[in-house]
Amino acid sequence: MRVILRRFTSVLALFLVCALFVFNTAFASSTDSTTDAHIEDISTESGDNYIRYPQLAGMDDTPIQNAVNDAIVNEAGISQRLITLSMLQPGGTGLQVSYTAYLHDMLFSTAISAKGVMENQRNGHVYTALSYDLKTGTRLTMSDFFLNPQAAQAWMEEQLTSTLEDDLSTYLLYAELTPLPLDNFSFDQNGITFYYPYHQFSLLSEYSGAVQFQYGELQNFLIREEGSVPVRLGAIVPEYTDAEIKTLIEAQVSQGTLPGINVQLGDSISDLISAYRLPGTPDQFPGGRYFQFEDAAFRQILILSDALTSGYESSVVQGILARRMNLYGIQIGVTEQSRWREILGEPWTVDYDAYTAADYGLPVGTADYYTFEDTQLMLYADESGVLYAVQLKK
Repeated sequence: MRVILRRFTSVLALFLVCALFVFNTAFASSTDSTTDAHIEDISTESGDNYIRYPQLAGMDDTPIQNAVNDAIVNEAGISQRLITLSMLQPGGTGLQVSYTAYLHDMLFSTAISAKGVMENQRNGHVYTALSYDLKTGTRLTMSDFFLNPQAAQAWMEEQLTSTLEDDLSTYLLYAELTPLPLDNFSFDQNGITFYYPYHQFSLLSEYSGAVQFQYGELQNFLIREEGSVPVRLGAIVPEYTDAEIKTLIEAQVSQGTLPGINVQLGDSISDLISAYRLPGTPDQFPGGRYFQFEDAAFRQILILSDALTSGYESSVVQGILARRMNLYGIQIGVTEQSRWREILGEPWTVDYDAYTAADYGLPVGTADYYTFEDTQLMLYADESGVLYAVQLKK
């Protein structure tokens, strides 16, 4: 009798949640410019707990649209999450399901984050990432992006091992950066993000780990054939003339931002913390602070702000320091100082000795400064004469 009652209660809870779902569906988000296909935001809330996930709408090909929508619900375990949401007790562990989604030229990608009570009734976190070509309904894989997926994987894993491994906190319980989770990825206008299983790589915030690679970093590996996924995404950096590179950089710097980074000079630090999570106290440098956000897009990218020792409520972004960047063909780790001077002209130059460089978290090298309107661009060469970092600052 107890078993029957328990089953009835679960079915009734699911019915009530679904009914609530119907009345709490929010719409509108991203629309593909060439079709009527768009993303609808589906939202169910209960107090501080919520479940939000995307569904496609407006497609001419209804079978593909339905198949992708069903895959989102099934792969992300939405039905089970809705049951869990209906059974949460006040004051207990909650559940928050959110997502990011991107749609461009009938290429769709989403990453769904579920944090809180999991299927085993324990607290946890999991990312579910799905990517599709909506013209065919095919789920995308690395072979749709890279000429040689194995070579691309080897290069990306080497980059993570050499640049990120030493920065990981010794307090992390799970910190295995390899192998890269190639079957759990999403993309957007800036790059590709890979999402790890919690027990392979997780963060101090108790989120599963993730790493992002900007398209500019991956140019040597991307497929360049007309109609390919990278071409449709606009992921290929054209071969600009020197004059075009200078013009593009001047326009970019004047806007107060850098390619592939969704942060602009003057943005609120508090807003960025809410969006991208701050895992620890910011590091100090002479005259300011470096903010290293936890979100995957900020790997090797620091946000600069003031040197106030109190809260961050009134702080704004005063600079961006990137140690991975492709500035329209001027690329970190690739371009030599003599080459960017050919393009941008003679700079104001400052040599950083060991003491000065250490104050700013840089190796010994040379900083070339260029000013566009009221914004300063720094291109920093290490002792080998190769671009090591790009900094934008008021």
